[in-house]
Amino acid sequence: MTSERAALIARKNETIRELAGIRRRLEAAQQAADSGAHPDRLSFLQAEFGRLQAEEAQLRLAIDRAPHPPLTLPAPSRVAEQEQPMQEKFDVFIAAGYDPDKADPLLEAAGVDHKSLVPVAGKPMIWHVVRAFVESGRVGKIVIVGLGPEHGLDFGAPVHYVPNQPSLWASQNAGVRRLQEINPDDRFIIGTTADIPLLTGEIVGWFVEHCQPFDRELYWGIVPEDVMVRGFPDSKRSYLPLREGRFCSGDLYLGKLSTALHIQTKIRSFIETRKNVVRQLWLLGPAIILRFLFRRLSLDDMLGVAQRVFGITGGPVILPFAEVGMDVDKPFQWEQVVDYLARHPEHPVNGKEKGRREEGMM
Repeated sequence: MTSERAALIARKNETIRELAGIRRRLEAAQQAADSGAHPDRLSFLQAEFGRLQAEEAQLRLAIDRAPHPPLTLPAPSRVAEQEQPMQEKFDVFIAAGYDPDKADPLLEAAGVDHKSLVPVAGKPMIWHVVRAFVESGRVGKIVIVGLGPEHGLDFGAPVHYVPNQPSLWASQNAGVRRLQEINPDDRFIIGTTADIPLLTGEIVGWFVEHCQPFDRELYWGIVPEDVMVRGFPDSKRSYLPLREGRFCSGDLYLGKLSTALHIQTKIRSFIETRKNVVRQLWLLGPAIILRFLFRRLSLDDMLGVAQRVFGITGGPVILPFAEVGMDVDKPFQWEQVVDYLARHPEHPVNGKEKGRREEGMM
């Protein structure tokens, strides 16, 4: 093991120990806060817990990047030969639909007639999202819902188009069913939206790796508040307060095709209320509402909700990347993305030479 890698692993293990200690202190502080004592201490510990989670995720990424020593691997056993290989490439659908009859200040500010065509670094937002998946090396087929060949976009990779749909739920539903038409075999697929132009291949790869070993039916990305605030202090994102910290959506989802088809009807209300935390909690029932009001709602509670409401196993993936939480819905968010790129010329979106990796796309 290289000294750099060993040092990173030691730091990660120390962070995990700190997380365990903070978790115990959080439980004690929660009990005290329930009786009206030391609410500030609880807030501090929640913030510290979120910070350490993000730090652990960053250390895991650094360990992945650190050089590995050469290994001499034993010959695979007969049992290993019979194991199913882990899925390497994932078909993806990108929801890029919009309402042509609805006035949108973002379209007026950008001078375009379609949200996914809002320019960022000289290219439409959807272009950056597609390129992120292509450059990750983890993509198979790509389905875009809401655009067509008539828009004349060259992604440097083949894509399948689905006509515009009237809502986000209709867009993702159409995307899932188009992937089923392309290949009816059950497999893991990825879903996302066209309005996260700062997505990179590195983020996609990191998300996929941290969903492994793919032993649940659905994974979704979430971003800690402190990560978002460091990257975009004025993003005005909606956060769900949990015992472990406050989180917003990361707009990346990985799940089995059969699961995506199964939950379509049940998930519609949650997609339509995605910007309103209170309304979403209302859909989950009184027990969840009470835990939320008394600041006792946890990530484990949300996993139980996935099982109880949707009948599936699921889990969140905590993302240490503010970029994936910065969706562009309003003019001020577009301005923040442009300003962010001006402050970070090293970001891949800023004129980086885009690869034309197409293997596995046909």
